[in-house]
Amino acid sequence: MKKNHSTKNSIRIKLLITMISLIVGLLTVLTFIQISTQKIVLKKEFGRRIELMKNNLVEKGKILSDNLARQTENNIASYNFSNAAEILNKTVHEYQELDYIILMDSSCMVYTHTLHPELQQEKLSGEEDLFAASRRNPTIYEFSRNTTSFMEIIIPISVSTEQWGTLRLGFSLNTLNNEILNSRNEIRKKIEEMVLRSVLTSILFVVIGVIIVYILSTRLSKPIVKLTESARLLANGNFTAALNLKITSKDEIGILAASFIEMSNNLKASYEKLEEYSHTLQQKVEDRTRELKDANQKLQDLDKAKSGFLSTVSHELRTPLTAIIGFTNIIKKRLDTFIFPQIETNAIKSQKAIQQIKENINIILSEGERLTNLINDVLDLAKIEAGKIEWKRHQTSVTEVIMNATAATTALIEQKGLALNVDIEKNIPDFYGDKNRFIQVVINLISNAIKFTDKGAISCYAKQTDNKIQVTVMDTGVGIAPENLEKIFDKFKQVGDTLTNKPGGTGLGLPICKQIVEYHGGSIHAESEPNKGTAFSFTIPLRADV
Repeated sequence: MKKNHSTKNSIRIKLLITMISLIVGLLTVLTFIQISTQKIVLKKEFGRRIELMKNNLVEKGKILSDNLARQTENNIASYNFSNAAEILNKTVHEYQELDYIILMDSSCMVYTHTLHPELQQEKLSGEEDLFAASRRNPTIYEFSRNTTSFMEIIIPISVSTEQWGTLRLGFSLNTLNNEILNSRNEIRKKIEEMVLRSVLTSILFVVIGVIIVYILSTRLSKPIVKLTESARLLANGNFTAALNLKITSKDEIGILAASFIEMSNNLKASYEKLEEYSHTLQQKVEDRTRELKDANQKLQDLDKAKSGFLSTVSHELRTPLTAIIGFTNIIKKRLDTFIFPQIETNAIKSQKAIQQIKENINIILSEGERLTNLINDVLDLAKIEAGKIEWKRHQTSVTEVIMNATAATTALIEQKGLALNVDIEKNIPDFYGDKNRFIQVVINLISNAIKFTDKGAISCYAKQTDNKIQVTVMDTGVGIAPENLEKIFDKFKQVGDTLTNKPGGTGLGLPICKQIVEYHGGSIHAESEPNKGTAFSFTIPLRADV
């Protein structure tokens, strides 16, 4: 019941949060738009007010400066500087907005300075003074001095059509700035009152919205909670949970409840069938697994019997085969030493008979050696698979392995008129492994290359790649078809037609190479293109953790 209660609260809370978020978002947007609009209106009104006050001040200054300029020019023309100074000082006292008046000639010599009388007959050199002296037309100039803002109206003074100097009327902008500050504070208060009213209105709407949403969420969540609880019971395997579900509404929730009841009944029927199928399938799997185990055991027994048979036969064949090869060598030696020299060789029939006997003896010896190699390969492979081979692992030089292998196969290479290329990377490190076994691997790969190469070269490369040694034996022979590349490492598998022009073999050389390389933690693979050649490569770790 506790879980049911938490589900109910979850649905109701989600509905409340959703609706409240919508209401708050809508009210926020509307409030923002209203405040922004009013703010723009107030700012425009504020700007117009500032512009009006400033224009009034400028207009008043222009009228005053024109009057003073005419009077000053008349006084200067009559050299009545004292009267000019008196008029200027009187004007400053009469106009509150006027802060100072400066009368100076074109050389910045002061004749009247209402703010600093002590500067009379002194030359001014400030930035504002030089700027005013350079004006040839009436100019309005604003600047700040000691945190005080001024607007200065500059009027050129002319005598007899020539500019004599400049009359400067300085109006303090502090009063104007105070009025601007008051207007700004007034606008801020209006905005704050507007925000407060909007917030209170929003809170009222939110409260009303919460009450409405709570009532709606309660009505909507009840049938959903029932469906949720029934679904939970159904998930736990109670297929009768839907029978107690009573929702009679005709809206989407009612349709969902009807569909849920139908689904529950279908699941119940399917579950019963599934249990029946599962029981039958389990029995079949057990029977099949038992059959596979028996078959696998038989295959293992047959493989062990095959390996044992091959090992036994190989041992049994080695002794008589050794005797055959030995006695054949003795017979060949005796015939060459004692018999053939005594036979009359002038007769053609005698020569043919002697030649035929020699060829037959050589065939016996070569086939005997081939059988001996086959027996040795079978024994080696059987020992490796049985884990009975004795590995002599130690730090081994790759260079020594390749040099020993190429020395052992040089005669075969020269016999076929092939070239031998050896390229070993400088400072290549030693690896940990059985030296003799890897010599056997390289000999097998070179011998294979010689067998299937009639012209061209046999190449042997060695290099370090990361933490591994890679050795590659490459030929320019007949190559291997792509579909046969995966089969060449299978036991007793030979690719090609050994009855025509392709050399024969035991079919165990490459499987033995693979067993030796993989025992040392390495891998071997082949790449080939028909009629262009084959490359066998194997890699071994510098330190095999075996």
